[in-house]
Amino acid sequence: MTILHLRASNFYGGPERQLYHHARVMASTDYRVIIGSYSENGKRPELLDVAEVGDVDNVLLDVKSAYDLSAIGKMRNVLRGENVDLLCTHDYRSHLLGHFACALSKVKHVCFMRGSTKDDLKVRLYQWLDRLTLGFADHIVTVSEQQRRALRRFSDERISVAHNAVSIDELDEIEPVDLKSAFDLPPEALVVMAAGRFSLEKGQRFLIRAAAECIEQDRRLCFILFGDGPQLAELHRVVKNSAYGSRIILPGFDKRLLGFLKTADILVNPSLSEGLPNVVLEAMAVGTPVIATSVGGVPELIENERSGLLVNPGDAAALSQKIVDLAEDVPLRRQLADNGREVVRRRFSFAQQANTLTRIYEKVST
Repeated sequence: MTILHLRASNFYGGPERQLYHHARVMASTDYRVIIGSYSENGKRPELLDVAEVGDVDNVLLDVKSAYDLSAIGKMRNVLRGENVDLLCTHDYRSHLLGHFACALSKVKHVCFMRGSTKDDLKVRLYQWLDRLTLGFADHIVTVSEQQRRALRRFSDERISVAHNAVSIDELDEIEPVDLKSAFDLPPEALVVMAAGRFSLEKGQRFLIRAAAECIEQDRRLCFILFGDGPQLAELHRVVKNSAYGSRIILPGFDKRLLGFLKTADILVNPSLSEGLPNVVLEAMAVGTPVIATSVGGVPELIENERSGLLVNPGDAAALSQKIVDLAEDVPLRRQLADNGREVVRRRFSFAQQANTLTRIYEKVST
């Protein structure tokens, strides 16, 4: 069976790592997994460069822009030329274009739901069309039970859950990168790290508010929020005008993220909505204690006060108190780190994910 996974992406982040590692795991099976993406204005996506280096089959759809409808015909040609049995799409743009390509080529279509953003009117329009497209998909895969419940208008037979995964062994091979040295922080600093797209649903505004309250109580605390996105410039101004701007750092996107994650004292995920956040999985896998908002699939990953700490979304005061309490409790940080790593090892490996997806492939193709 040949499966094409299609993702519109201009960088190699969490969802892209999921696709790449899944393809690598499936290479030892009877399934052929191809990764596809779009080249816009001649720029090849990083996802396909990584796939090429890793000897993973990949295809490039050369289009003029993110909304070039010629992608439908090009996608149909790839489906036919590669003898694809199943198209799996991983974003609202690919869901919509993939629907028409599959209809033209009579290929089964699976939509993966990984979370959503509301950046602007154009994106919201595409997401509205995306919700309509789901009604025509042969199957829907969510990354959490919470997402599956949110799609209750569809029958259970049409929806499956396949959690995100992580490779502890591969993460163990990544060299740590010292956050204090990289950002010229004092030796006594306690570094709280966050990473994610700077958009409204990711909740960085609440973390910045909580950070100021934390620093008032414990001057050792420093905050580094990695990521890029439409909210970054505005939140830069907020931090600059705060009393503790020198201790709240917004450096943008950095490819050394996983190395930094190994030297952070605490990882905070302040999202207002989520699927199953990769950065939380990765932090737990490398032994960094996590505080996260109780949204999406996070409670399926973290047992409160055992493998991490949970707070209500948007509650800056509660988040601040959790951070201060954990910063002062070294034994609890060690306990959460050890338990979190064990949870990931037992339940969120790529081998387990591959078994789940294999069952879905077989179910949809019959």
